[in-house]
Amino acid sequence: MKFLALALVVVLFSGCKSVSKHVEPDLMFVQGDDVSGDALVAQSYLLLSKEEFRLKNYSQEFALLNELAEYQYAPAQLEISKKLISGHGAQYVNGSALEWAQKAVDNDHIPAILYLAKWYQYGGEGVEIDLKKAMELYAKAIDLGEPSAATELGYIFLNHWRTDKGYETAQKLLLNAAYYGEGKAFCGLGRVYQNAGKLKNVVKAAEYFRVSYSRGYKACAFELGYLHHKITNDFKLAHHWYGKAASAGSADAMNNLGMMYNNGEGTDLDFVKAKQYFERAAELGSQLSFGNLGRLYEMGEGVEQSLEQAIEYYELGISFGDAQSMHNLGSLYNEGNGVKKSREKALDLFEQATQRGNRFSAFNLANAYLYGEGKAQSNEQALEYYLKSAKLGYAPAFCQAADIVLAEDWSKAKSYYFEGAKLGNGDCAEKLTNYMRIRQEQDLPIVTLLVSLANRGVAVAHRELGVIFHYGGFGEEVNVLKAKEYYLRAGQLGEGLAYANLGYLYEEGVMVSQDLHMAASMYVKSVELGSALGQNNLATFYLKGVVFDQDTNKAIELYEQAAEGGNVLAMVNLADVYWGKKTPNASKRACELYKQAYDLNYDGVVTKYSRCLVDLDKDPQAAHTILEEGAKRGCEPCVVSQAEIILAGKIKEKTDLYALQVLQQASERGNALASIKLAQLYESGELIQQEYKAALHWYLQAVENGQVDALNKVAEFHWHGKGTNQNEQLAVQAISKLAEARDYNVASFVGEHYYYGVNVDEDVSKARQYFLKAAQQNDDIALNNLGIIYRDGLKVKVDTERAIGYFKRSAELGLADAMYNLGALSLQLEQASMGLEWLLKAAEQNYTQSYLLLGEYYASHSASLASQREAAKWLQLAADIRLPEGMYQLAMLLKKQNSNKLTPEATKWLEAAAKSGHEAAVSELSTVNTVVEYEN
Repeated sequence: MKFLALALVVVLFSGCKSVSKHVEPDLMFVQGDDVSGDALVAQSYLLLSKEEFRLKNYSQEFALLNELAEYQYAPAQLEISKKLISGHGAQYVNGSALEWAQKAVDNDHIPAILYLAKWYQYGGEGVEIDLKKAMELYAKAIDLGEPSAATELGYIFLNHWRTDKGYETAQKLLLNAAYYGEGKAFCGLGRVYQNAGKLKNVVKAAEYFRVSYSRGYKACAFELGYLHHKITNDFKLAHHWYGKAASAGSADAMNNLGMMYNNGEGTDLDFVKAKQYFERAAELGSQLSFGNLGRLYEMGEGVEQSLEQAIEYYELGISFGDAQSMHNLGSLYNEGNGVKKSREKALDLFEQATQRGNRFSAFNLANAYLYGEGKAQSNEQALEYYLKSAKLGYAPAFCQAADIVLAEDWSKAKSYYFEGAKLGNGDCAEKLTNYMRIRQEQDLPIVTLLVSLANRGVAVAHRELGVIFHYGGFGEEVNVLKAKEYYLRAGQLGEGLAYANLGYLYEEGVMVSQDLHMAASMYVKSVELGSALGQNNLATFYLKGVVFDQDTNKAIELYEQAAEGGNVLAMVNLADVYWGKKTPNASKRACELYKQAYDLNYDGVVTKYSRCLVDLDKDPQAAHTILEEGAKRGCEPCVVSQAEIILAGKIKEKTDLYALQVLQQASERGNALASIKLAQLYESGELIQQEYKAALHWYLQAVENGQVDALNKVAEFHWHGKGTNQNEQLAVQAISKLAEARDYNVASFVGEHYYYGVNVDEDVSKARQYFLKAAQQNDDIALNNLGIIYRDGLKVKVDTERAIGYFKRSAELGLADAMYNLGALSLQLEQASMGLEWLLKAAEQNYTQSYLLLGEYYASHSASLASQREAAKWLQLAADIRLPEGMYQLAMLLKKQNSNKLTPEATKWLEAAAKSGHEAAVSELSTVNTVVEYEN
């Protein structure tokens, strides 16, 4: 072999230190004029060594390789390194595989540089992962003109530096490689545009993936499948491209196809098919599939449940370094499911999985630090792990991270909520929307974000859009139709709170016609979905007998459920019910609930909780303290309660003068309730000397502070000359101002004050003059009142024709009272057709007295079965809403239909009417036989 020495020393790769284009190693010496004869000889001997290996002449094989290597022939040095890695030839050479690879690299041998770079990139065979060295080697290969090195270096940035800067660097490297036709580089560019922040462009990502695939890089079919699976949610295309990738031998594509069948994505749930794909993926080397197979056995999905088999798969996956298997087994140890419970082993597995990039384990470790469960409590450590989990794509981790920094850094918290929301997390979207609404910020495209999430089926996004269009905000005007549409869709997707919000829309009757039955229906739906707000609102309906029979026990049951669900309003409402019982145990329970609401920082309960401290705990000083703190936070009723405790002499060191000063200072700061309290104190003269002039001053101050209802008292004082000269004109002016503040018709409102004698003396004649003026402006209330005046002859001659005209004008404007009055008067005048028409219209407006009159009409009009059924229908409606006359009339009708004998049903309604104080019902019960009879 010595005859090679001189040739190698002189010519060996002397012209090959730099190559301008990529050349496959096996072709390095077969390009005719470009390669010298001596180099061809060297390559010939390298080929001879391979032949000696085939013939198992190992000593001769390594004699050839050592001879070539001695003269720095890099391909031979690389070959020796590979032989040693495979466990062959250690007795024939000196040095390790790593050392021989390094020798080839030192000779600028590009295949060796790429080989060693990958070795450092992925580790193994006694070499630790060292990305810095790998990157240096790829950079060296790039300097030597190797495009594939740019691709590999770009992928390192893609996989390990997921920041804007990292993606920008990857983009530059991959664009250079793509220029030389590197198919894999095109695929990498697709990943840049798929995952980057500033550079993100899903359409461009798909284009690059397709170009890569068409240029022969078949592995990119997986990336196309993943893009359509996880990002565009086009499951049909995802199946298509995963199928192509799987046909090309992609284990990960097999695994993901299994996950699509496992989750029912673009197909029916099919755990059997999922298992088949997972098994094929495992055979092809997919580490993830072991964890997925284990999960099937753990849950008993598509297979007979077997924790033992699940654990075997998890342990097998762990042996291959599968992070998900580590996480799943850790979860079993955490719960003690199939293994002896061990928090220590669970956390150890979570840590291993986190090191390998498992987002769920990182999240679990964050929880351990946040709650101090198995780890020393540390918000800093928790935040670090939440952010690790978040960067790995787990959206809930963004929300948790935001919650931690919220108090100290809203800007950072907002960015975390936004990132989590963009990943599809409803909780993040909800918190971001609510916090921005509270801060009145509009610097993020909230509506666009929510619409995007809604299109992806995120229920809470539909609900929040409903709230936005219900109340307006984020640049959107109120749009009731859109609000209803979004609420309904959210409810259909399982958002109980959306049904509760929709119920409230119908209950308040501001932007839609009030419909309490529809409200109740929505509340029932929300309760079925576990909404605490729905439980609270439905409880209030039962408590007040709205739509349903009054049922305090049912109300308490629902309030309890809502309170357990954290609804602070339910806590207070339930406490109010118990407080009203005025028994020691009930009062104690009420105070527990008030305190619970107070501990949740609900200012609306401070005054109520202060009563507990005074009346039950006998600690007025503590009550005064919390009221003082509440007042500092802007709680206006707290100031009044604080003063009341002092005026009651419960705070010895505080005088009445001090209490008045507290109220006066609060009033001067704009506290209308304090103004009203001062006025009432001076007007009543109970605790301080009576002084009407001062009272009037403070009522006027209350008006100035926004309490326009105080104008009623101002009118009263001017009318009666209390603290000022009697002045009817000023009284009317005050009433007129109140009407304007409430957007009422002024003339009609003043007329009502004279009509009913509110704050002025009753004077129907003056009332009529004002009503006539309002009638010229088509005010429905004034027209109805004029109808009553002429119908009943109030200070005028009875004029039914004129009454009918006024009632009709008012009814046509939509006033239910007028519809009823017109219908009733028409029946009285034997104009049955017109009377029934307007009574039915009033009933449609839920005007309950019309139920009674319709029932009475049909009951007495005809003995026919149809007429009696109509009577029963209307009287039943009146009875259901607990109208005493309705219950009585229904009982009498049922008695009449049963041969004048009381049925059990009739007796029930008669007793209910009697309990309501209905005299005729009481009389009927006292005269009938107590034995209830029933006739078929």
